[in-house]
Amino acid sequence: MTSGLQKQRTGTVVSDKMDKTITVEFYWSQRDRLIGKSRRRVTRFLAHDENNQAHLGDVVRIEETRPLSRRKRWRLIEILQVGDVADFQPSELSTTIETTETEQSTGTE
Repeated sequence: MTSGLQKQRTGTVVSDKMDKTITVEFYWSQRDRLIGKSRRRVTRFLAHDENNQAHLGDVVRIEETRPLSRRKRWRLIEILQVGDVADFQPSELSTTIETTETEQSTGTE
């Protein structure tokens, strides 16, 4: 299926909320023409994930393909490393912060 002419990128999955689609973040370096210093740039790709097998935090390899939708021109080839991301909701995080603050304030007085 691959002819070797398609570009391949390796990146991290930053969103898997859409059906059969993942958002992959790819970091690359660009040299500044005037100063000569390299800057770190980031590009986000929408990639097709047929079986919804990639999840948040996974390191994946994607490949260029024909246009599948308005912004989706990449497809998932393989998952290189399974990510380890904690499942926190913002409401849970704020309650844990509040409880630790009250514990600290009662201990210091």
